[in-house]
Amino acid sequence: MPSLFEDIVLSPLLLFGLCLLGGLASGELSRRLFNLPRTTGYVLCGLVLGQSGLGWIDPYVLGSAQFFIYPALGLILFELGQRLPLSSGRIDPQLLALGLIESMAVFVLVLIVMLGLGFGVAGGLFAAAIAVSTSPAITIATSSDVGGEGALTSRLFGLVAMNGCFAFAAIELILPSLAETGVTEAVPGYGHALGSIGLSVLLGGLLAFAARQGARWLGPQVEHQHLMLLGLIVLGTGLPLSIEMSPLMSLLAFGVGVRVLDREREVVAIRIASDARVFLVVTFVLAGAALELAFLQLYWQAVLVFVVTRFLARGLALQVVGPAYGLSRREAAWTAVGLLPMSSVALVLLGDAGSLDQGIGPSLGGTLMGAIALMQLLGPLCTQAAIRGFGEARRYVPRLRQSRSLIRS
Repeated sequence: MPSLFEDIVLSPLLLFGLCLLGGLASGELSRRLFNLPRTTGYVLCGLVLGQSGLGWIDPYVLGSAQFFIYPALGLILFELGQRLPLSSGRIDPQLLALGLIESMAVFVLVLIVMLGLGFGVAGGLFAAAIAVSTSPAITIATSSDVGGEGALTSRLFGLVAMNGCFAFAAIELILPSLAETGVTEAVPGYGHALGSIGLSVLLGGLLAFAARQGARWLGPQVEHQHLMLLGLIVLGTGLPLSIEMSPLMSLLAFGVGVRVLDREREVVAIRIASDARVFLVVTFVLAGAALELAFLQLYWQAVLVFVVTRFLARGLALQVVGPAYGLSRREAAWTAVGLLPMSSVALVLLGDAGSLDQGIGPSLGGTLMGAIALMQLLGPLCTQAAIRGFGEARRYVPRLRQSRSLIRS
Protein backbone atom coordinates (compact mmCIF):
# COMPACT_ATOMS: atom_id res chain seq x y z
CA MET A 1 0.00 0.00 0.00
CA PRO A 2 2.73 2.57 0.83
CA SER A 3 4.52 1.81 -2.46
CA LEU A 4 1.26 2.30 -4.37
CA PHE A 5 0.73 5.66 -2.65
CA GLU A 6 4.30 6.69 -3.49
CA ASP A 7 3.76 5.81 -7.16
CA ILE A 8 0.60 7.90 -7.25
CA VAL A 9 2.28 10.88 -5.62
CA LEU A 10 5.22 10.78 -8.04
CA SER A 11 3.04 10.52 -11.13
CA PRO A 12 4.07 13.51 -13.34
CA LEU A 13 0.50 14.07 -14.53
CA LEU A 14 -0.89 14.14 -10.99
CA LEU A 15 1.96 16.38 -9.91
CA PHE A 16 1.15 18.78 -12.73
CA GLY A 17 -2.43 19.07 -11.50
CA LEU A 18 -1.25 19.40 -7.91
CA CYS A 19 1.16 22.18 -8.89
CA LEU A 20 -1.54 24.00 -10.80
CA LEU A 21 -4.29 23.77 -8.15
CA GLY A 22 -1.94 24.11 -5.18
CA GLY A 23 -0.21 27.10 -6.73
CA LEU A 24 -3.52 28.75 -7.56
CA ALA A 25 -4.82 28.28 -4.01
CA SER A 26 -1.56 29.42 -2.40
CA GLY A 27 -1.42 32.50 -4.61
CA GLU A 28 -4.97 33.55 -3.80
CA LEU A 29 -4.45 32.97 -0.07
CA SER A 30 -1.26 35.05 -0.16
CA ARG A 31 -3.10 37.93 -1.82
CA ARG A 32 -6.40 37.80 0.11
CA LEU A 33 -5.16 36.97 3.62
CA PHE A 34 -1.76 38.65 3.77
CA ASN A 35 -1.81 41.13 0.87
CA LEU A 36 1.33 39.49 -0.50
CA PRO A 37 2.00 38.98 -4.21
CA ARG A 38 0.42 35.84 -5.65
CA THR A 39 3.91 34.90 -6.85
CA THR A 40 4.99 34.43 -3.24
CA GLY A 41 2.22 31.89 -2.77
CA TYR A 42 3.23 30.00 -5.91
CA VAL A 43 6.83 29.73 -4.71
CA LEU A 44 5.83 28.69 -1.19
CA CYS A 45 3.64 25.95 -2.66
CA GLY A 46 6.65 24.66 -4.57
CA LEU A 47 8.81 24.75 -1.45
CA VAL A 48 6.25 22.69 0.44
CA LEU A 49 6.00 20.10 -2.35
CA GLY A 50 9.74 20.05 -3.14
CA GLN A 51 12.90 18.81 -1.45
CA SER A 52 12.76 21.46 1.26
CA GLY A 53 9.27 20.28 2.25
CA LEU A 54 7.33 17.06 1.63
CA GLY A 55 9.71 15.82 -1.08
CA TRP A 56 6.89 14.96 -3.50
CA ILE A 57 8.66 16.65 -6.42
CA ASP A 58 12.05 14.96 -6.73
CA PRO A 59 14.95 15.98 -9.03
CA TYR A 60 13.93 13.37 -11.63
CA VAL A 61 10.49 14.93 -12.01
CA LEU A 62 12.06 18.40 -12.18
CA GLY A 63 14.36 17.19 -14.92
CA SER A 64 11.49 15.78 -16.93
CA ALA A 65 9.62 19.07 -16.49
CA GLN A 66 12.17 20.89 -18.68
CA PHE A 67 9.88 20.19 -21.63
CA PHE A 68 7.34 22.46 -19.94
CA ILE A 69 9.67 24.98 -18.27
CA TYR A 70 11.54 26.10 -21.40
CA PRO A 71 8.41 27.11 -23.37
CA ALA A 72 7.19 28.91 -20.25
CA LEU A 73 10.47 30.81 -20.05
CA GLY A 74 10.09 31.49 -23.76
CA LEU A 75 6.70 33.10 -23.17
CA ILE A 76 8.14 35.15 -20.29
CA LEU A 77 11.16 36.38 -22.25
CA PHE A 78 9.07 37.09 -25.34
CA GLU A 79 6.71 39.25 -23.28
CA LEU A 80 9.66 40.98 -21.61
CA GLY A 81 11.04 41.93 -25.03
CA GLN A 82 7.56 43.09 -26.07
CA ARG A 83 7.44 45.44 -23.08
CA LEU A 84 10.72 47.16 -23.95
CA PRO A 85 9.97 50.91 -24.10
CA LEU A 86 10.72 52.58 -27.44
CA SER A 87 11.55 56.16 -28.32
CA SER A 88 10.50 57.33 -31.81
CA GLY A 89 10.06 53.73 -32.92
CA ARG A 90 13.49 52.57 -31.75
CA ILE A 91 15.09 51.42 -28.52
CA ASP A 92 15.70 54.42 -26.29
CA PRO A 93 19.47 55.13 -26.30
CA GLN A 94 19.25 56.58 -22.78
CA LEU A 95 17.71 53.33 -21.54
CA LEU A 96 20.48 51.36 -23.25
CA ALA A 97 23.14 53.50 -21.60
CA LEU A 98 21.52 53.33 -18.17
CA GLY A 99 21.08 49.55 -18.43
CA LEU A 100 24.69 49.05 -19.52
CA ILE A 101 26.05 51.22 -16.70
CA GLU A 102 24.08 49.56 -13.91
CA SER A 103 24.78 46.07 -15.32
CA MET A 104 28.52 46.80 -15.50
CA ALA A 105 28.48 48.21 -11.96
CA VAL A 106 26.91 45.01 -10.61
CA PHE A 107 29.24 42.81 -12.65
CA VAL A 108 32.44 44.58 -11.56
CA LEU A 109 31.61 45.01 -7.88
CA VAL A 110 30.31 41.44 -7.44
CA LEU A 111 33.40 40.11 -9.25
CA ILE A 112 35.69 42.01 -6.86
CA VAL A 113 33.82 40.74 -3.81
CA MET A 114 33.73 37.13 -5.05
CA LEU A 115 37.47 37.27 -5.70
CA GLY A 116 37.90 38.51 -2.14
CA LEU A 117 35.90 35.52 -0.90
CA GLY A 118 38.31 33.18 -2.68
CA PHE A 119 36.16 31.84 -5.50
CA GLY A 120 38.79 32.47 -8.18
CA VAL A 121 38.62 34.46 -11.40
CA ALA A 122 36.45 32.05 -13.41
CA GLY A 123 34.04 31.45 -10.53
CA GLY A 124 33.91 35.16 -9.75
CA LEU A 125 33.11 35.99 -13.38
CA PHE A 126 30.33 33.43 -13.44
CA ALA A 127 28.82 34.66 -10.17
CA ALA A 128 29.01 38.26 -11.41
CA ALA A 129 27.13 37.34 -14.60
CA ILE A 130 24.43 35.59 -12.56
CA ALA A 131 24.19 38.65 -10.30
CA VAL A 132 23.40 40.92 -13.26
CA SER A 133 20.27 38.97 -14.25
CA THR A 134 16.91 40.03 -12.84
CA SER A 135 13.83 37.81 -12.77
CA PRO A 136 11.52 38.72 -15.69
CA ALA A 137 8.90 36.25 -14.43
CA ILE A 138 8.57 37.92 -11.03
CA THR A 139 8.54 41.37 -12.61
CA ILE A 140 5.81 40.44 -15.10
CA ALA A 141 3.64 38.48 -12.66
CA THR A 142 3.81 40.94 -9.77
CA SER A 143 3.34 43.94 -12.05
CA SER A 144 0.23 42.31 -13.49
CA ASP A 145 -1.19 41.54 -10.05
CA VAL A 146 -0.86 45.12 -8.76
CA GLY A 147 -1.78 46.74 -12.07
CA GLY A 148 1.67 48.27 -12.60
CA GLU A 149 1.35 50.76 -15.43
CA GLY A 150 3.33 53.91 -16.12
CA ALA A 151 6.62 55.34 -17.33
CA LEU A 152 8.69 54.11 -14.37
CA THR A 153 7.28 50.58 -14.52
CA SER A 154 7.95 50.56 -18.25
CA ARG A 155 11.55 51.65 -17.61
CA LEU A 156 11.86 48.88 -15.01
CA PHE A 157 10.88 46.33 -17.66
CA GLY A 158 13.43 47.84 -20.01
CA LEU A 159 16.22 47.53 -17.44
CA VAL A 160 15.23 43.92 -16.68
CA ALA A 161 15.53 43.21 -20.42
CA MET A 162 18.93 44.94 -20.59
CA ASN A 163 20.14 42.92 -17.58
CA GLY A 164 19.01 39.72 -19.29
CA CYS A 165 20.84 40.53 -22.53
CA PHE A 166 24.03 41.31 -20.60
CA ALA A 167 23.80 38.19 -18.42
CA PHE A 168 22.98 35.80 -21.28
CA ALA A 169 25.88 37.08 -23.39
CA ALA A 170 28.27 37.07 -20.43
CA ILE A 171 27.47 33.47 -19.54
CA GLU A 172 28.21 32.35 -23.11
CA LEU A 173 31.62 34.07 -22.97
CA ILE A 174 32.48 32.89 -19.44
CA LEU A 175 31.73 29.17 -19.88
CA PRO A 176 34.94 28.60 -21.92
CA SER A 177 36.98 30.14 -19.08
CA LEU A 178 35.31 27.78 -16.61
CA ALA A 179 36.28 24.87 -18.85
CA GLU A 180 39.88 26.11 -19.08
CA THR A 181 40.20 26.11 -15.29
CA GLY A 182 38.87 22.57 -15.15
CA VAL A 183 35.73 23.24 -13.09
CA THR A 184 33.45 22.20 -15.95
CA GLU A 185 33.68 19.80 -18.85
CA ALA A 186 35.37 21.00 -22.03
CA VAL A 187 33.27 23.31 -24.18
CA PRO A 188 33.97 25.06 -27.50
CA GLY A 189 36.10 28.21 -27.27
CA TYR A 190 35.43 31.93 -27.32
CA GLY A 191 34.93 32.10 -31.07
CA HIS A 192 32.12 29.59 -30.80
CA ALA A 193 30.63 31.60 -27.91
CA LEU A 194 30.60 34.78 -30.01
CA GLY A 195 29.08 32.82 -32.87
CA SER A 196 26.37 31.48 -30.57
CA ILE A 197 25.46 34.99 -29.44
CA GLY A 198 25.26 36.22 -33.03
CA LEU A 199 23.28 33.18 -34.14
CA SER A 200 20.87 33.62 -31.23
CA VAL A 201 20.20 37.25 -32.15
CA LEU A 202 19.79 36.28 -35.81
CA LEU A 203 17.31 33.52 -34.92
CA GLY A 204 15.34 35.93 -32.75
CA GLY A 205 15.21 38.41 -35.62
CA LEU A 206 14.00 35.75 -38.05
CA LEU A 207 11.30 34.65 -35.65
CA ALA A 208 10.20 38.27 -35.23
CA PHE A 209 10.00 38.71 -39.01
CA ALA A 210 7.97 35.50 -39.29
CA ALA A 211 5.62 36.70 -36.55
CA ARG A 212 5.00 40.02 -38.28
CA GLN A 213 4.36 38.38 -41.64
CA GLY A 214 2.15 35.74 -40.05
CA ALA A 215 0.13 38.42 -38.26
CA ARG A 216 -0.48 40.20 -41.57
CA TRP A 217 -1.64 36.98 -43.14
CA LEU A 218 -3.87 35.88 -40.24
CA GLY A 219 -5.32 39.29 -39.51
CA PRO A 220 -6.56 40.39 -36.05
CA GLN A 221 -7.69 36.91 -34.97
CA VAL A 222 -6.50 36.61 -31.39
CA GLU A 223 -6.75 32.82 -31.03
CA HIS A 224 -4.93 32.14 -34.31
CA GLN A 225 -2.21 34.68 -33.68
CA HIS A 226 -1.61 33.29 -30.20
CA LEU A 227 -1.30 29.81 -31.66
CA MET A 228 1.23 31.13 -34.17
CA LEU A 229 3.25 32.92 -31.47
CA LEU A 230 3.25 29.86 -29.21
CA GLY A 231 4.49 27.73 -32.12
CA LEU A 232 7.28 30.22 -32.89
CA ILE A 233 8.28 30.35 -29.22
CA VAL A 234 8.47 26.55 -29.03
CA LEU A 235 10.48 26.56 -32.26
CA GLY A 236 12.78 29.24 -30.86
CA THR A 237 13.26 27.07 -27.79
CA GLY A 238 13.70 23.69 -29.43
CA LEU A 239 16.02 24.69 -32.27
CA PRO A 240 18.81 26.12 -30.07
CA LEU A 241 18.52 23.20 -27.63
CA SER A 242 18.83 20.72 -30.50
CA ILE A 243 22.23 22.18 -31.41
CA GLU A 244 23.30 22.55 -27.75
CA MET A 245 22.78 26.31 -27.50
CA SER A 246 20.97 28.24 -24.81
CA PRO A 247 17.63 29.52 -26.15
CA LEU A 248 17.37 32.43 -23.71
CA MET A 249 19.00 35.08 -25.90
CA SER A 250 17.00 33.97 -28.96
CA LEU A 251 13.70 34.22 -27.11
CA LEU A 252 14.44 37.65 -25.69
CA ALA A 253 15.64 38.84 -29.11
CA PHE A 254 12.39 37.49 -30.58
CA GLY A 255 10.29 39.69 -28.27
CA VAL A 256 12.47 42.75 -28.85
CA GLY A 257 12.40 42.14 -32.61
CA VAL A 258 8.61 42.03 -32.71
CA ARG A 259 8.49 45.20 -30.63
CA VAL A 260 10.77 47.02 -33.08
CA LEU A 261 9.50 45.59 -36.39
CA ASP A 262 5.77 45.68 -35.68
CA ARG A 263 5.26 49.42 -36.17
CA GLU A 264 1.57 49.01 -37.09
CA ARG A 265 0.88 46.83 -34.02
CA GLU A 266 -0.48 43.97 -36.14
CA VAL A 267 0.89 41.26 -33.83
CA VAL A 268 -1.59 40.45 -31.03
CA ALA A 269 0.82 39.90 -28.14
CA ILE A 270 0.34 36.92 -25.85
CA ARG A 271 0.47 37.83 -22.16
CA ILE A 272 1.60 35.05 -19.83
CA ALA A 273 -0.08 36.63 -16.78
CA SER A 274 -3.50 36.48 -18.45
CA ASP A 275 -3.58 34.52 -21.72
CA ALA A 276 -1.25 31.73 -20.53
CA ARG A 277 -1.23 31.97 -16.73
CA VAL A 278 -1.13 28.19 -16.41
CA PHE A 279 2.50 28.35 -17.58
CA LEU A 280 3.28 31.08 -15.06
CA VAL A 281 1.79 29.27 -12.06
CA VAL A 282 3.39 25.91 -12.76
CA THR A 283 6.77 27.51 -13.56
CA PHE A 284 6.87 29.29 -10.21
CA VAL A 285 5.77 26.18 -8.33
CA LEU A 286 8.46 24.08 -10.03
CA ALA A 287 11.06 26.79 -9.46
CA GLY A 288 10.14 26.80 -5.78
CA ALA A 289 10.39 23.01 -5.68
CA ALA A 290 13.91 23.21 -7.17
CA LEU A 291 15.12 25.42 -4.32
CA GLU A 292 16.88 23.83 -1.38
CA LEU A 293 16.87 25.98 1.73
CA ALA A 294 19.76 23.90 3.09
CA PHE A 295 22.09 25.90 0.82
CA LEU A 296 20.85 29.13 2.37
CA GLN A 297 21.53 27.76 5.84
CA LEU A 298 24.94 26.33 4.95
CA TYR A 299 26.32 29.30 3.01
CA TRP A 300 24.31 32.12 4.61
CA GLN A 301 27.30 34.43 5.13
CA ALA A 302 28.44 34.28 1.50
CA VAL A 303 24.81 34.53 0.37
CA LEU A 304 24.25 37.74 2.34
CA VAL A 305 27.48 39.25 1.03
CA PHE A 306 26.48 38.37 -2.54
CA VAL A 307 22.93 39.75 -2.22
CA VAL A 308 23.93 42.96 -0.42
CA THR A 309 26.78 43.63 -2.87
CA ARG A 310 24.43 43.11 -5.82
CA PHE A 311 21.89 45.56 -4.37
CA LEU A 312 24.42 48.20 -3.35
CA ALA A 313 26.16 48.13 -6.74
CA ARG A 314 22.89 48.61 -8.57
CA GLY A 315 21.63 51.24 -6.13
CA LEU A 316 24.84 53.28 -6.19
CA ALA A 317 25.05 53.18 -9.99
CA LEU A 318 21.46 54.37 -10.37
CA GLN A 319 21.91 57.08 -7.73
CA VAL A 320 25.05 58.40 -9.44
CA VAL A 321 23.99 58.31 -13.11
CA GLY A 322 20.19 58.15 -12.78
CA PRO A 323 19.61 61.93 -12.60
CA ALA A 324 21.42 62.36 -15.93
CA TYR A 325 18.90 59.96 -17.50
CA GLY A 326 15.74 61.42 -15.99
CA LEU A 327 15.58 59.45 -12.71
CA SER A 328 15.17 61.30 -9.42
CA ARG A 329 16.99 59.99 -6.35
CA ARG A 330 13.77 58.51 -5.01
CA GLU A 331 12.90 56.86 -8.34
CA ALA A 332 16.44 55.49 -8.62
CA ALA A 333 16.17 53.94 -5.14
CA TRP A 334 12.85 52.23 -5.92
CA THR A 335 14.20 51.05 -9.28
CA ALA A 336 17.13 49.38 -7.50
CA VAL A 337 14.64 47.63 -5.22
CA GLY A 338 12.61 46.50 -8.23
CA LEU A 339 15.70 44.97 -9.83
CA LEU A 340 16.46 42.72 -6.84
CA PRO A 341 14.52 39.52 -7.77
CA MET A 342 16.35 36.40 -8.94
CA SER A 343 14.35 33.40 -10.12
CA SER A 344 13.87 30.74 -12.76
CA VAL A 345 16.11 32.30 -15.42
CA ALA A 346 18.99 32.36 -12.93
CA LEU A 347 18.35 28.67 -12.22
CA VAL A 348 18.63 27.93 -15.95
CA LEU A 349 21.84 29.98 -16.22
CA LEU A 350 23.23 28.11 -13.23
CA GLY A 351 22.31 24.83 -14.90
CA ASP A 352 24.29 25.88 -18.01
CA ALA A 353 27.46 25.52 -15.96
CA GLY A 354 26.73 21.93 -14.96
CA SER A 355 25.69 20.32 -11.72
CA LEU A 356 26.59 21.86 -8.40
CA ASP A 357 29.03 19.18 -7.36
CA GLN A 358 30.64 18.37 -10.71
CA GLY A 359 30.25 21.75 -12.41
CA ILE A 360 31.12 25.11 -10.89
CA GLY A 361 31.84 23.56 -7.50
CA PRO A 362 29.72 22.95 -4.39
CA SER A 363 30.74 26.13 -2.54
CA LEU A 364 30.03 28.59 -5.34
CA GLY A 365 27.02 26.62 -6.54
CA GLY A 366 25.59 26.48 -3.02
CA THR A 367 26.12 30.21 -2.53
CA LEU A 368 24.33 31.04 -5.77
CA MET A 369 21.51 28.60 -5.06
CA GLY A 370 21.10 30.11 -1.60
CA ALA A 371 20.98 33.62 -3.09
CA ILE A 372 18.40 32.55 -5.67
CA ALA A 373 16.28 30.94 -2.93
CA LEU A 374 16.40 34.07 -0.80
CA MET A 375 15.60 36.44 -3.65
CA GLN A 376 12.89 34.20 -5.07
CA LEU A 377 11.12 34.45 -1.72
CA LEU A 378 11.73 38.16 -1.22
CA GLY A 379 11.74 39.18 -4.88
CA PRO A 380 7.96 39.52 -5.38
CA LEU A 381 7.76 41.72 -2.28
CA CYS A 382 10.55 43.90 -3.68
CA THR A 383 8.80 44.29 -7.04
CA GLN A 384 5.48 45.08 -5.37
CA ALA A 385 7.15 47.63 -3.11
CA ALA A 386 8.96 49.25 -6.06
CA ILE A 387 5.82 49.65 -8.17
CA ARG A 388 3.98 51.06 -5.16
CA GLY A 389 6.94 53.41 -4.60
CA PHE A 390 6.60 54.57 -8.20
CA GLY A 391 2.95 55.36 -7.48
CA GLU A 392 1.89 53.13 -10.39
CA ALA A 393 0.23 50.19 -8.59
CA ARG A 394 -3.26 50.74 -9.98
CA ARG A 395 -4.86 47.63 -8.49
CA TYR A 396 -3.05 47.40 -5.17
CA VAL A 397 -5.38 47.77 -2.19
CA PRO A 398 -3.65 48.47 1.17
CA ARG A 399 -4.36 45.88 3.87
CA LEU A 400 -6.09 48.40 6.15
CA ARG A 401 -8.50 49.40 3.39
CA GLN A 402 -9.14 45.70 2.60
CA SER A 403 -10.05 45.07 6.26
CA ARG A 404 -12.45 48.03 6.35
CA SER A 405 -14.14 46.81 3.15
CA LEU A 406 -14.63 43.33 4.65
CA ILE A 407 -16.10 44.82 7.84
CA ARG A 408 -18.56 46.99 5.89
CA SER A 409 -19.66 44.08 3.74
